Amino acid sequence: MRYHISSMELNTLRKNKISLEDYDFKQDIENRLLMGQFTSNDLEVLEEILYSSIKIPIRKLAKNAGLSENEIFPILDKISKTGLFTFEDDSIVVDKEMRKYFEAQVLKFDPDFKPGMEFLQSLLRKVPIHVLPVWYSIPRTSNNIFDSLVEKYLLTPHIFQRYLMELNFSNPILTSIVQDVYNAPAFKVNGKDIMTKHEISHAQFEEYLLQLEFHFACCLGYEKIDDEWQEIVTPFFEWREYATFLNATEVSPIASVNKITRHRPHDFSFIQDLSHILSMIKKQPLSLSLDKNKRFMPSKAVLSTLAAKFEGFDEDSPAFLNYVDRLINKMRQLKLADIVESRLYALESANDYLDMRPDNRAHFLHRHPLNRLVSKDIPADLVTDRHMREAEKSITRVLDSGWVYFDDFIRGVIVPLGEDSTVMLRRQGKTWKYHLPTYTEEELALIKATVLDWLFELGVTAVGVHNGKECFSVTPFGQTIFGR
Repeated sequence: MRYHISSMELNTLRKNKISLEDYDFKQDIENRLLMGQFTSNDLEVLEEILYSSIKIPIRKLAKNAGLSENEIFPILDKISKTGLFTFEDDSIVVDKEMRKYFEAQVLKFDPDFKPGMEFLQSLLRKVPIHVLPVWYSIPRTSNNIFDSLVEKYLLTPHIFQRYLMELNFSNPILTSIVQDVYNAPAFKVNGKDIMTKHEISHAQFEEYLLQLEFHFACCLGYEKIDDEWQEIVTPFFEWREYATFLNATEVSPIASVNKITRHRPHDFSFIQDLSHILSMIKKQPLSLSLDKNKRFMPSKAVLSTLAAKFEGFDEDSPAFLNYVDRLINKMRQLKLADIVESRLYALESANDYLDMRPDNRAHFLHRHPLNRLVSKDIPADLVTDRHMREAEKSITRVLDSGWVYFDDFIRGVIVPLGEDSTVMLRRQGKTWKYHLPTYTEEELALIKATVLDWLFELGVTAVGVHNGKECFSVTPFGQTIFGR
């Protein structure tokens, strides 16, 4: 499912405190207007100025840029309006502070430019430091203002999404720009298209984008299209990377569902099968004996009866015997039945259970304090209530997707089971990145068992095989439980 943001999500919960009037933003706007009209020659001259000495002879500058003096003078007149340099005789003298500013800005024209955390930090440096705690409601005593901003607004995708949802722009055009960018293919929109759609001037566009950058919602960059530099609007890079991961791991439904072989024929088959055995032993306890695998099993005659009742099973197949063993163990785990002197008896609680509707029986299993996932392949200390609940929520990404391959599903699973599986914005050298999850073999086994075993027992997932590959779907019951 494509990451989507709607007008309902950009609501009225957060009161904005960011005011461009708190610093000299008009100079920023003028500089952006100029850069938005750059030609390739303009950019080349600017780069020569930035990476040369403070005082540069114009003749030398023209030679380095491969231009004649007649060609370079109009370009210098244009760039001089920014205050980057002044003319002195036949040379230009560069302002050191403005050079720092443009050294950061010129990076936007690099094909590998990433408008991310480093860019946002350079942007914030333009604002007087005492203003930032007012704009962003962070402690004035913070040791590192930017780290405080990351922690409050950007640390995890959940935190950032909640922040976006609480943004309140008084101008609906700002809201519309954010929606268009976050819902666009590849999460980028051409600046010209935004100006055309909203019938706004270039200057107004630059002011809107400056607002959105200070709100961490969108960033402005440049892209060379048909030998012309064009302004491009995207989310900040780290979020765009994360959202791209979500799109890339979006699971496609299986088309030929008629070729799926379900493990059990009905959504509540496990609950129905368990209830059938409970009803049997209410009337008469069931004699059991240990088989060669040390499992308590009923007689061959009873197994034949159960196999006939549990359609789709061969009474001599290992799968059927494992399933009967699973049902018996589940009854004992829930204290619905117990084995006494090699006989399986229904306990008193079985009466209340059998009086419930199938969906209520599913709720009973889900909430039962004694009900746990049991697997010899998963360490007991990993099967905690918290881990189980987190693993359960992974199915929300395919809630309405129909039947999907489990291998496709697991590629995009985000389950915070530990430090390595928690998606968090982290610094990596000079860059930042939303750390995507990595799982141990045991953690992957837990997620798989939760989706294909645990949730199957509850009637939340239906499980089967298609073309030799494991697959599942979220049942209508599961959609009501996890779609709330």
